[in-house]
Amino acid sequence: MRDWNNIEWIFEKDGALRDIYVQNATISDWEKAVDLLNSKYKLTFGVYEDNLTDKIDFEYVKTMFAEETSELETKSATIDLNGITVKCYFFLENQIEFDINPTEIKTELELNTITDFMKSISSKLEKQITLCGENQPEFPLIKIDIKNGIEKILTEKDSEKLWKKSDQNFSRLKKLKSKIIMKYFPKLFEKKIMESANSEYKSTPKEKNVW
Repeated sequence: MRDWNNIEWIFEKDGALRDIYVQNATISDWEKAVDLLNSKYKLTFGVYEDNLTDKIDFEYVKTMFAEETSELETKSATIDLNGITVKCYFFLENQIEFDINPTEIKTELELNTITDFMKSISSKLEKQITLCGENQPEFPLIKIDIKNGIEKILTEKDSEKLWKKSDQNFSRLKKLKSKIIMKYFPKLFEKKIMESANSEYKSTPKEKNVW
């Protein structure tokens, strides 16, 4: 039985988004995910309001993945989950990425809406899906893997324990960019953010996750 009081910390207003990842993805996973989104959810695909469509064009998505000149218009999808906005980005072929604004998750009802969405993706792809802090794929806060019977949401105490444990396995420059790091190591966090801003955006394999 979930206790919202132990979970709501994940969605505290802190100026950052929450990311949802399917790691170690393939183009086949993307195709399945797009088929699911197009068939089950209300969404828009595009850039500008005057040229949005109500379906994701998977052929265009594949073109974006193959694009190397940066001249192609980069499109994203906006999914409406009963009033909760989920953005889907097509950055990397080997990592499926969504984000949400935590301020929209105020009760267990909204939490269930998000976890149901995650379950539908996990079930369709038969893969693990995680919700993390913004740009923190190594530190899942929620992990769902329907195929393997996993559905885990961290309490704040769980997160602190994992942080301390992970600290033994990561160098100072590889520590996770979590709320805990921001709280206890603000200078380190600032330095890591600057490094990330100047580096190529790459996927994070599932094997690098803390748990």
